[in-house]
Amino acid sequence: MQVDKGHGRIERRELWMVDGGELSDYLEQEYGWPQMRCVGQIRRYRRRLRHATWESEQSGYWIAGGNLPSLTPAQLQGYLRSHWTIENAIFYVRDVAMDEDRLHGRAIGPALSALRNGAINLARRTGFRYVPDARRFLPARPDLGLSLLFDKPVLEN
Repeated sequence: MQVDKGHGRIERRELWMVDGGELSDYLEQEYGWPQMRCVGQIRRYRRRLRHATWESEQSGYWIAGGNLPSLTPAQLQGYLRSHWTIENAIFYVRDVAMDEDRLHGRAIGPALSALRNGAINLARRTGFRYVPDARRFLPARPDLGLSLLFDKPVLEN
């Protein structure tokens, strides 16, 4: 079990995991899915800091396999939790800082997403902690141009 407090709420996560055992053999024979190592469930409870009862409960199931090393439940919970760094580092920034959800370029969406990802990576490479700060600063510096792509820029911000 893991408990975190932040963003005005408390979140409790419980993880159960079971060795693949016979299920691993079944999945390999019936579905061609080799090396299933373990299965489990993660249950999340959330409540606001000043509330006494849990306001939401979510359950999710997972399957892990391949060349996964032997892990304790706490280590596995850390890996499952780190999955969200992708969501927070890229997709949240694209939605909020780049205002992607409001734009209507659906026909060329993948190309625009790739350009936005490149812009986010360049902004982070310049040393800005927050992408909106880079979006305000960099347009005022057209002299930087392609040097952002090829050199490690040294900016004072």
